Amino acid sequence: MKVLLTGITGFVGQNLMPMILNECPEVELLTLNININEAEEKYPNSEYLNCQHIMTTDLNKVVEFNPEIVIHLATLTTSRNDTDIIKPILAANIEFGVLLLDTLQRCSALKLFVNTGSFAEYRFGTSKINDAYLYTATKSAFRNFVEYYSTLNGYKYITAVPYSIYGGKMTEKRLIDYIRESMDSKEPVDMTAGEQILDFTHVNDVAGFFIYILKNKERFYSLQNGDEFHLGTGIGITIRDLAVLIEQKYGKMCNINWGGRPYRDRDTMHAVAPIAKNLEIGWRAKISLKEGI
Repeated sequence: MKVLLTGITGFVGQNLMPMILNECPEVELLTLNININEAEEKYPNSEYLNCQHIMTTDLNKVVEFNPEIVIHLATLTTSRNDTDIIKPILAANIEFGVLLLDTLQRCSALKLFVNTGSFAEYRFGTSKINDAYLYTATKSAFRNFVEYYSTLNGYKYITAVPYSIYGGKMTEKRLIDYIRESMDSKEPVDMTAGEQILDFTHVNDVAGFFIYILKNKERFYSLQNGDEFHLGTGIGITIRDLAVLIEQKYGKMCNINWGGRPYRDRDTMHAVAPIAKNLEIGWRAKISLKEGI
């Protein structure tokens, strides 16, 4: 089976790649990269025998490869809404994706395009998209392009929506890291009031969903076009209670000034994954928060 991957040097991607090597060694991979040197350094051909890395500008090689499944993880993420990031975020999250979709029209073997969204597309519940940030607005907008091209060319697409990811190989600090670092800080670390209820999901579970697709591809080929899968545990916890859990785990007190920072404009205050559809296809997140931290 031939699989095209984007975003392999990102947070989910760099945790997914070793899992594919270990659990799906028969899969032949092609990866698209802005920085091919970084990809080749992280995943050398001597170890990843069935893997080839190409630049994002070499889209003709995608046609030659002719993938059966595409997993599109590449994204530029930010919570900023200022004009400085408009061009780069549109280039990464819209333009590159549309160019890829247009190229895939010439791939006769393509059966499934796996898109990735964000829980912050749903400020007030999953019944309707209501974007929290400019970043999530680009993710929501891109779905329309995927719908157009998949309908035009006759392949299925789904959207995987990860929730608050943590653990594994990190690419940048995340909330749990800041809470842990506060334990050793002499000065209190300013945070919001910590009332947000979030669904903290280990990156190995998120990556495991994509492995599940590769192992059960026929099940996904028969789904309704555009189905969403919300990748979370289905269990929410406030950030304050998360800090208490981390204190219990490490036996140290956090040094946090709760309320020292205001909430962001349009901040997501409640984001817990609805997991019923995950259970219908036989997948669920396995790592509890206590185990994960």
